[in-house]
Amino acid sequence: MKALLACVGILLAALVCQAGEAEKLLRQVRNAFQSRDLWELSFEQQQLPQHGTDTLRTRGRLLACPDGSFRVDMEGMHLLSDGKSLWRWEDGGAQVLLEKPGQSEDVLLPHQLLILVEERFKPQSLKSAGPRRKLMRLSPRSGSEFMREVQLTLQKEKDQWWPRDVAFTDFTDTRMRFVVLKRQSWPNRGVKAKELAFRLPAGMELVDLRPGAGGGGRP
Repeated sequence: MKALLACVGILLAALVCQAGEAEKLLRQVRNAFQSRDLWELSFEQQQLPQHGTDTLRTRGRLLACPDGSFRVDMEGMHLLSDGKSLWRWEDGGAQVLLEKPGQSEDVLLPHQLLILVEERFKPQSLKSAGPRRKLMRLSPRSGSEFMREVQLTLQKEKDQWWPRDVAFTDFTDTRMRFVVLKRQSWPNRGVKAKELAFRLPAGMELVDLRPGAGGGGRP
């Protein structure tokens, strides 16, 4: 019995150590992100094959700022936020939906997958996959079944660890993967400021879905 308890104690200590190291790595990512005012990432969304089908691939671009502002453009789909409001629409559509960021749990914000993953997830385990790569198991902070079997790959670029890709199984049992293809940054957002400002697309109606809002109309 004493030997069993000792083994359990060693296992728990190892898990605590792993969790501490994982949290430290995620803090390093956040600190590096906050050191610059604007980041641009190109990424690929992959729907992994099931039953022998081909992988579906969609390319996108993310602009992200430490104050919560971001923009995502992905093959006709758009997300834009100033940190307080979130607009989303599709090319050729009739409406722009206005929400608060995080209002809809099923709306994935790419910066929470590709940069600040600790906003939506908490680390469960960590293991090395070589001198410049680590694999981290995550679980949703909300306890939602929307995402499960979440795995983050961290890659060391020069002296900094960054998320390289994240994969999860969604509520339809589809395995999804988001991969960072390129990352660059600027000390200020002047070069992309116009792209971070919302302008209602011509011919579209603004539908306000925020709590307490009246419903729709133009700003």
